[in-house]
Amino acid sequence: MRVSFLLLIAMSFALFACNARKSTIEETHEPPADAQFVCVDTISYSSSIKQIFEARCIKCHSGPRAAGGIDLTTYENASKVVDFRLLCVINWEDNCNRMPPLGGQLTELQRNLIECWLENGKKN
Repeated sequence: MRVSFLLLIAMSFALFACNARKSTIEETHEPPADAQFVCVDTISYSSSIKQIFEARCIKCHSGPRAAGGIDLTTYENASKVVDFRLLCVINWEDNCNRMPPLGGQLTELQRNLIECWLENGKKN
């Protein structure tokens, strides 16, 4: 009985350890430094951009009181308000507000995905 109990605890610990860390868009690993980003026309709001906005933007940019009137919670809203000025703020250029203001700059991959999405007509 005691051996069964110890075995159950060991198996539970192993299962917990295997499932303890799940990847999210915030944990997106950057590609190797020498890797080149390739913009493809299949990048869309629903496949890539929504996850970035949800992870890093909608705390401030959602609902009727969205900061700056910029609501990024849906494709319909985001596609109306997002344009190439967004690149200035997410790239933290000197003459622009830095977005997001908390949590550090978006990763290079996230910024490349947003730029590619814009260049390809903001597909859903």
